[in-house]
Amino acid sequence: MQTFFKGRVLDNYGNVQGKWFIKFYVPWCPHCQHLAPEWAKMAHSVDEEVNVGGVDCTKHDDLCMFYEVYAYPTIYYIDDSLGMVKYEGRRAAKDLTKYIQNQEYNNEDATNAKDIQKFKQMSDFDKLRGIFGLG
Repeated sequence: MQTFFKGRVLDNYGNVQGKWFIKFYVPWCPHCQHLAPEWAKMAHSVDEEVNVGGVDCTKHDDLCMFYEVYAYPTIYYIDDSLGMVKYEGRRAAKDLTKYIQNQEYNNEDATNAKDIQKFKQMSDFDKLRGIFGLG
C-alpha cells in the first residue's frame, strides 16, 4: 500500500495541479479508521488522471485549519480549474469511485469564486510540499 501511494502521491507532491480527491483525517478517529480500507480500495481503482491523497491533521493542522476542517474525516474533490467540492456521500469504495467518475463529467458542483481563490492560494506549492500522503 505504501508503495502505491508513494508512486502516485508523494513523488508528485510538488505538482498539485489537476484533480485531487483528498481526505483530511486523524489517526485516532474511529470513522477515519473505518474509512481507511475503503479509501485504499478506491485509490487503486480510480483513473490515473485523478490524484488521491490524505492529510493527517495531527501533523498538518495548519492546512486543515486553512481548509476549515472541523470534523473527521473530511473529504474534498479539488479541481484546480474549477475549485473544491466537499464530498458528502457514502464512504464505501464503490461510492467514492462512482463520485470521482461523475465529477469527471459533471463539474457543476464546483464551489464559488472565494473557494476557487482559496485553492489557488494553496497552489503556491510551498505550503503543500510533502503533505499529500497517508503518513
